[in-house]
Amino acid sequence: MAVGRRCFMITVSGALACVVLIAITQISYAQQVPGVIGSVYPTQLMPGQSTSVHVALARNNPVRSIEITPSTGVTVSDLKSRDLNQGSVWWEFTVAVAKDAAPGPRTLVAVQQNGRTAPVQLLIPDHVPNVSNLRVVSAQASQPMVDLQLTATNQGGTFGGTPKVWFLLACGPGQPEAGIVRGKFDNGTIRASIPNPRTLQEHAGAPATGNHCDLQLRATDASGIDSNVLTTTFDFK
Repeated sequence: MAVGRRCFMITVSGALACVVLIAITQISYAQQVPGVIGSVYPTQLMPGQSTSVHVALARNNPVRSIEITPSTGVTVSDLKSRDLNQGSVWWEFTVAVAKDAAPGPRTLVAVQQNGRTAPVQLLIPDHVPNVSNLRVVSAQASQPMVDLQLTATNQGGTFGGTPKVWFLLACGPGQPEAGIVRGKFDNGTIRASIPNPRTLQEHAGAPATGNHCDLQLRATDASGIDSNVLTTTFDFK
């Protein structure tokens, strides 16, 4: 999967960290290779939870349904789309996984009007890092970063000192931002900072400049397993 990335060096909780911004869609890739999913987010499905999954595909070939194989213990619902006005459409759907679903890899295929996409791989992990109590500590319109805090537990694994924190941030009209930062884990709490989209330079599309924002967040433990996804809304001040 081709993914565009930009890296910025910042200070997060006293440590130097690299912010990687991931283009939600690789537009030329999606246009040049019909039937190929340009990006999928997230790629892990938590047992006993419902996860909002996003895939990017070329325009003018609507998705009719989503198939996940093996399908035992997995239910797909609430398929909807968002046109990014850059030659591609961002499809969103909910995947519910039973508590007793077998761990291991699954494949995802989008059934489109003109055929089926090539499969991409998802994973149901064998342990579940858990995050909760997401709080926006500071969101100033004039500042380059938004400061966050969340509670983290990981029975069967460890987050390590600087876990990856994945975010999807949409602040009104304009391209949402998906990216990764390094947080700081200490005494059951992860602290992290993510970029304010209006302060980004060399943005691939039109940056989102609204004051009201929707945020999705998850963390990755030391073994590469993702936590559940947290969502919240906040307003820049």
